[in-house]
Amino acid sequence: MAEEFEQLRRLGAKHAFIVDSVFNSTPGHVAEICEAVLRRGAKISWSCFLRPQGLTAELMKLMARAGLTHIEFGSDSLCDEVLASYRKGLCFDDLRHSSEMAAREKIEYCHFLICGGPGETKETLEKSFENSRHLPEAVFMAVVGMRIYPGTDVSRRAVAEGMLAPDADLLEPAYYLSPDLTTEAVFERLQEFSRRSPSWIPGDPGRGYARIIERLRQRGAVGPLWAYFRIAQRLWPRPGADRSLR
Repeated sequence: MAEEFEQLRRLGAKHAFIVDSVFNSTPGHVAEICEAVLRRGAKISWSCFLRPQGLTAELMKLMARAGLTHIEFGSDSLCDEVLASYRKGLCFDDLRHSSEMAAREKIEYCHFLICGGPGETKETLEKSFENSRHLPEAVFMAVVGMRIYPGTDVSRRAVAEGMLAPDADLLEPAYYLSPDLTTEAVFERLQEFSRRSPSWIPGDPGRGYARIIERLRQRGAVGPLWAYFRIAQRLWPRPGADRSLR
């Protein structure tokens, strides 16, 4: 990757995104990459996916030195009960610790959330929102429902609960939603969260925001779109938005 960064820098690239969803599954590998980037002088700004667990202050500091400016955490929920139901193998304290380390290094970060999956209730949604107040400078990208894939526990649960036909091929996307909730109720709750905190971005930010981003890109702005959505939402709060990023 260090060699690729060096090549990108020579070609004039200003920013790169590492799309490996398990990038930090081996922390030592991440450290080796960052050290190689620094040795080569191939430093450009970059973003990546990170699992919000097993990170250390030393590794976060090293990544920042190597050019990391934005992190996307695949957290899925900010509530321990839902994290357990999703079998994430982590808890809110992991999310908070990872967030605090990123904030200390002035790395912008976002938590992507799946709202309404197995075990979700109105109470757990509210718990996620309350916990979000403890994550400094975070952005929260929230979608409604969990994508169902063949042969998974979620697909078997959806069949057992009567929301999916046993012979569904799932070539067309289907989404699991907790029987205790409706899409409308979850989205309305997320919209309420966004009115109480501009760091919550539910669903598609819409055409107006897209035009703003296009103008920013034309002026040389780089990095993930959510960093700009947060700024735009603080300046121009949305009365409504599309219900999904799908």
